[in-house]
Amino acid sequence: MSADNVIKADQFAEFASVVVRCLPRDLPPAQAQKWIEDQAALKMRLSTALVAEIFTFFTPLTDSQVPSAHRSTLSKCRADASRQGVADSAPSCYRVVKGFTLKHHAPQAGPCRENFQYLQDWNFEDKPTDDCLVFWIPRLVPGSIGKTVEEQKLHLEEFRNRLDLPSHHCSSFGSVALLSGLILAHYKATGEQVPLNGLWTRTDSCNADGGRLGLTWNSGELYCAYWDWAARYAFFGCFALGVEKALGS
Repeated sequence: MSADNVIKADQFAEFASVVVRCLPRDLPPAQAQKWIEDQAALKMRLSTALVAEIFTFFTPLTDSQVPSAHRSTLSKCRADASRQGVADSAPSCYRVVKGFTLKHHAPQAGPCRENFQYLQDWNFEDKPTDDCLVFWIPRLVPGSIGKTVEEQKLHLEEFRNRLDLPSHHCSSFGSVALLSGLILAHYKATGEQVPLNGLWTRTDSCNADGGRLGLTWNSGELYCAYWDWAARYAFFGCFALGVEKALGS
């Protein structure tokens, strides 16, 4: 970070004073005490709220903005998306910036059940996103529904081979942070809530007890829950993701 992008001490003091003056005076005492006792959580919440005003973690790219080295991948993803009824105007590639998490950033990116307050105490690695480009088709992979985890992984491999995608694509389900960000970014760009029809997508993220986190839409809000790690469910599918390191990262 250059010196021009670092806030000076006197400006920071003035800014902090303004923040304090703007804090609501009608905070419930129990909530205020919670922030007093958990200052790390307060710091994260303030940082997330302030940065969100000037920072976009998931930026849809037009076809012309996709680096030429990846145009072939884009073309293949677009062709398959079209076969599945995805509009040509729907983004197939996003530039993702590091730092996006499920717990702290997803509720500010779009509608989430109870602003995901119900999962703040869940014990799982909320791995932040990395700087990258992500190619995806905003539909569950055809034939992936109703399979076990291992069967879905094999299905993703078959899908990758059929489309002749790079060998590292479709190699995982994607973290819950990455998938929630993509789903909410797609909703923002198109108004479409995927997975469609109340279906769920699996993720790579698991809690300490081995439950695998999944995502769905419920009553117009993104909803997250965890399920048995590897079982077969008639309503669980998976997305096909292709992740490329961002240039310069």
